Amino acid sequence: MSEELHWYALRAFRGRVQKVRQAAEKAGFRTYVAMRREVIEQNGHKSAKDVQLIPQLLFVCCSSDWLMKYKYQEEHVNEFMIYSHKVKNNIGAEVLEPAPIPEKEMECFMFVTSTNNGEDISYYGESMPEFSEGERVRVTDGIYKGAEGVVKRIKRDRKLLVAVEGVAVVAISNIPMAYLEKIDTSLPG
Repeated sequence: MSEELHWYALRAFRGRVQKVRQAAEKAGFRTYVAMRREVIEQNGHKSAKDVQLIPQLLFVCCSSDWLMKYKYQEEHVNEFMIYSHKVKNNIGAEVLEPAPIPEKEMECFMFVTSTNNGEDISYYGESMPEFSEGERVRVTDGIYKGAEGVVKRIKRDRKLLVAVEGVAVVAISNIPMAYLEKIDTSLPG
């Protein structure tokens, strides 16, 4: 456990995303929920509504100590789960602890899911879809300039996949190939 701040992914149950988000923000931590604005027309009237792009998913930039203390307070135990990974403790046994998300990965994910109101985004769940292998690329122009991901062909359409490993994958369509440059993965960084 650590007092260092990292991004962590949480899956909130039974509509508790806002409750958990407010508690983290009240404690002074940053949060992120990918949202999309949907326009609904009913009886000739249009109204806009913000909905979660990825239901139940919340990201919190906090210390693992705070996250675990909050999670295991009696009233919060069943509100959410923390995406975790196995580590060895000081006696060599494998234990689960919150899995920190690399800052660059989280920044790219937040960027692409908040650009263009999520209109070009499709959500693919917690793991990379099994499609043909693609090259790692960076977007060089347009509204997604700077985003990095993997190009894959999905249903005859080329898309840029951006992932938070083990948590979520989103696919962006409508990026011209001229706006993509291959990233040399043999270089460190």
